[in-house]
Amino acid sequence: MTSISGTTSSSDLAAQTASAGGTSDLDKDAFLRLLTTQLQHQDPLNPMENSEFVAQLAQFSSLEQLQGLSSGMESLYMVNMSINNAALTGLIGKDVVATGDAFHYAGEGDEVVHFDSAAAATSVTVTITNSDGVVVASKEIGAIADGEGSWTWNGKDQNGTVCPEGDYTFTVEATDANGDAVEVTELMVGRIDGMDLSSGSPMLTIEGVPVELASVLSLEEAI
Repeated sequence: MTSISGTTSSSDLAAQTASAGGTSDLDKDAFLRLLTTQLQHQDPLNPMENSEFVAQLAQFSSLEQLQGLSSGMESLYMVNMSINNAALTGLIGKDVVATGDAFHYAGEGDEVVHFDSAAAATSVTVTITNSDGVVVASKEIGAIADGEGSWTWNGKDQNGTVCPEGDYTFTVEATDANGDAVEVTELMVGRIDGMDLSSGSPMLTIEGVPVELASVLSLEEAI
């Protein structure tokens, strides 16, 4: 049992309370125990001054209010997050345009890739890469105008063989008539078919491909 002398200071008592509890965090219950212990063991010849006692009661009151506020804010955050998540599920089924360079190829047919060019370009090359980082196709597609554009990949590699189903990425490199590089942003265009909320940060899926909510540029009702 911890021995407390009649002249034990509040700082000493705080250290003893923290040591006994195995933590340096002083919650409202520990604070109240500390205050009660001080009253029980104060020096009769030199009792606690009224002003000091009132000050410690004020500290206790402030601590209790702050902990109540923290608990209330946490509850409000959880409610707000639930409301936001419920609203986000309403995006499923909408057509979307987002920044991104990924797509899922079904293993047959064509695949259209989209991009947005900051300026007109006279020479443009689209490169398709598989999930292993291997380039499977690269095509010079000629000139493009500024703004949004697209190119249709036939799904075949450089040997003319249809690529297997899987996840792919693409890049678009462009230059103008002077040979200077033109900025081109790869886009993901499709329909939202899922929503992952498990990580705490909402993640959309566009035709099976994960996309961060912050990447979305536009939304519209599906036709």
